[in-house]
Amino acid sequence: MVFESRYFTGISLAGLFLVYSIIGCGKSETNVSPPVTQQEKAPSVHGGNVPSMHGASKPDREIETLKATVEANPNDPVAHYNLAVLCEKKGKLDDALDSYKKVIELNPSSQEALVGHGNVLNKKGRSDDAISVFEKVLNMNSYNAEAHEGLGLVYVHKGNKEEALKYFNRAVALNPGLVESRYNLGILYAKNEQFEEAIAEWSKALDINPKKTEIHYNLGIAYTRMGRLDDAIIVWQKAMENTEEVSSFLYLIGLVHKEKGDLKNAETFLNKALEVDPEFYDIHKVLEEIYRAQGLHSEADRHAEIYKNQASPHH
Repeated sequence: MVFESRYFTGISLAGLFLVYSIIGCGKSETNVSPPVTQQEKAPSVHGGNVPSMHGASKPDREIETLKATVEANPNDPVAHYNLAVLCEKKGKLDDALDSYKKVIELNPSSQEALVGHGNVLNKKGRSDDAISVFEKVLNMNSYNAEAHEGLGLVYVHKGNKEEALKYFNRAVALNPGLVESRYNLGILYAKNEQFEEAIAEWSKALDINPKKTEIHYNLGIAYTRMGRLDDAIIVWQKAMENTEEVSSFLYLIGLVHKEKGDLKNAETFLNKALEVDPEFYDIHKVLEEIYRAQGLHSEADRHAEIYKNQASPHH
């Protein structure tokens, strides 16, 4: 999953919400590596991944390389599998589906290919077909954690939270290293306002992979919902050690200090965020409030003017 670098929906903690994006089925990991709105325009956040249109129509070199390998080894299921995984990762779902089918044709007992096939079917909205594929895998091997995870994702997309919870819990019981299952469990718990349970799952996920930015974000928000503001600060400070989204987390920490009434620290962190990303215009609105609360009206007016002039779709 590509995590959007624009997280926020407001200029106070109350205006922030959890990111409910569900991330797809993945292998276990071992310590490896909602949008900001400012009027109608979200700020450019430092380190964000903004896709370029330049050269968009050019063939993908990685895919072309693997296609050449497949052409040279047409009966090699590993070559087809590698191509399928890469196509799925790059969003070329039809190509991924074709390649997974070829693997299964060459090796009908390949559980990895069947799971991949099921995941792509689910992404294409073919939930019932995906269920059939995952159940086929579980008939081969009832201990296949990724197949349980895949079923969890299917039931999320079908809106059946109880079944989704059941399968994600089975997945992590079989393979505690499935970060995506733990992340998605946290999402489901948070939607039910079961923040203690969500925090437990997200904390375990970060122990496995501390570079999942969306989990740092959600964990911090969950702490703020429970009034544990200092814990939120700790989480977001750790996030900055593992991501390029520095201005985003500086901004969040500034909002927490503002909520605590610590205006001096709030000012410090917000100004640091501006140093990293001078176009993060929502910060000027927050700084205006901070300076006005301290009676520093000229400084407040200055930030208000910047926000008014720059936070528009034309800048």
